[in-house]
Amino acid sequence: MRRFLTGALPFYALAILAMCMYLVLYRTNLFDLNAIVQGATGSAWFPAFMFVCVLLEAVFPYFGYFPGTALILMSVALSPKAVDGSVFAAAWFAIIVGAVLSYGQARFFRPFLQRVASKAALRRCESLFDAYGAYARIALFVHPNASAMYFTALGLLGRNLTRELAYLCAGAAAAVGILFVIVTRLVSSVGPTDDGELQLLLAAALVAIGTFVGLYTVWRTGRAV
Repeated sequence: MRRFLTGALPFYALAILAMCMYLVLYRTNLFDLNAIVQGATGSAWFPAFMFVCVLLEAVFPYFGYFPGTALILMSVALSPKAVDGSVFAAAWFAIIVGAVLSYGQARFFRPFLQRVASKAALRRCESLFDAYGAYARIALFVHPNASAMYFTALGLLGRNLTRELAYLCAGAAAAVGILFVIVTRLVSSVGPTDDGELQLLLAAALVAIGTFVGLYTVWRTGRAV
């Protein structure tokens, strides 16, 4: 069970955050997110709006779960014609910038970590990253938060950033592309308004991915033994 949770918990945590945002965005009267998104899609500044929203979500851990991905989903579902290559490029670039910023702030705090953490704990983190780091790159294809967490770990462990940039670029393109394709092909039938179905779908997808990753972790560990 412990091995399963090692792989699954990060995705389960993201799913919980997604549900928290669902409650805040759709079960309170703080603001009308549909009106905000519809107004943004009709503006020439929409690519910049998308860039900022996804960037906030892609910087770990300060913004927790800012609904950047939810805004991608809603924007495509509510106004598919407004989403073109410039919007795709803005979201893609925002994930890359967010991951690099996450790496940079982790490197900045690394000396502090080395002072407060034991050498044994740091070696344990190193060994875990060596064992699962290559498979953690799969997270780059899933969600901006997962990408940011991966690059935060790289920074805290003092790993090289340059050789990971190709994975980041491909992962960011895949993540945004999958979101656009899924919504355009499968979810755009929600109509002119969104009552949270897309956010619930995202949470369910994260739970499914976490379960798969947890089971894979157990299987791989069992083979190694």
